[in-house]
Amino acid sequence: MTSKRSYTFDIEPVPASRPRISKWGAFYGKRYEQFRRSMIVVLASYDGQEPLSGPIKAELEFVCKKPKTTRRKFPVGDVDNFAKGPLDSMTKHGGFWKDDDQIVDLTVTKRYPKEGEKYGIIFSYDKRDSRD
Repeated sequence: MTSKRSYTFDIEPVPASRPRISKWGAFYGKRYEQFRRSMIVVLASYDGQEPLSGPIKAELEFVCKKPKTTRRKFPVGDVDNFAKGPLDSMTKHGGFWKDDDQIVDLTVTKRYPKEGEKYGIIFSYDKRDSRD
């Protein structure tokens, strides 16, 4: 019996920005803050699961909106910064795992959409085999 769970989030991926520090505390850039708020709304419909416990293997694929003009064959932004927002949001929302430090194996890819494909985040995770 497998515990693998897969989701597609219809939200435009945004890499995490560096936090800005002021005398009022830390805050992120507007685009990333908007992504975090949107992610909360998207995750609201994913209730009712028992969080996985123990070590987890996760895969994140970011299908990023392609700019109207670019010479790049892949999206701008570090893959670790793309992964931060969804993982933090899923930890805070609950229903996925108890804490994202349970993720011991993480594969992250980013790309532009294929013909006819919409942007979004494709996510799957499973308990990691204890023999690994």
